[in-house]
Amino acid sequence: MAKLTFPSVEWFQALADSATQDEGYRKFGRLNAVAVFKVGDRQFSVNFDVLNIHDVKEVDQEFARGADFVVELEPEHWREMLQDIQQHGHATGEWTLNTLDLRFDEPIHKNLMEDGYRADMFFMYNPSLQRFFDNASKLEYEFDLAAAPA
Repeated sequence: MAKLTFPSVEWFQALADSATQDEGYRKFGRLNAVAVFKVGDRQFSVNFDVLNIHDVKEVDQEFARGADFVVELEPEHWREMLQDIQQHGHATGEWTLNTLDLRFDEPIHKNLMEDGYRADMFFMYNPSLQRFFDNASKLEYEFDLAAAPA
């Protein structure tokens, strides 16, 4: 099996597969949202459907406009967050999604249609989203941030 590369559809699908098998992820509750994760110029949609995760795909800006929320980090910040997760088994300190959202001048999450309710789903589902990304500690992968120029 080829090694996974971040960012890619295969990486997000492997993360989704890991999360759906993770009892810790399942205990945080029911996440019901379409989220887009933006890495440089690339965007990946993940449909969180209660405890199922499906329809993982790379999308364009028009598709992202219909998402409940978009999480956008500079490629290097994605790398640093994921390296922290790999090192500790989960995000720590300044590398949790919540802390990153508060740390920068602009929030890392938004709804492209400026729908505040849908944008706030990021906070409502934050524990589940964080556990979703913490499952990256279980994956073997390499970074190819040149494939995601900002």
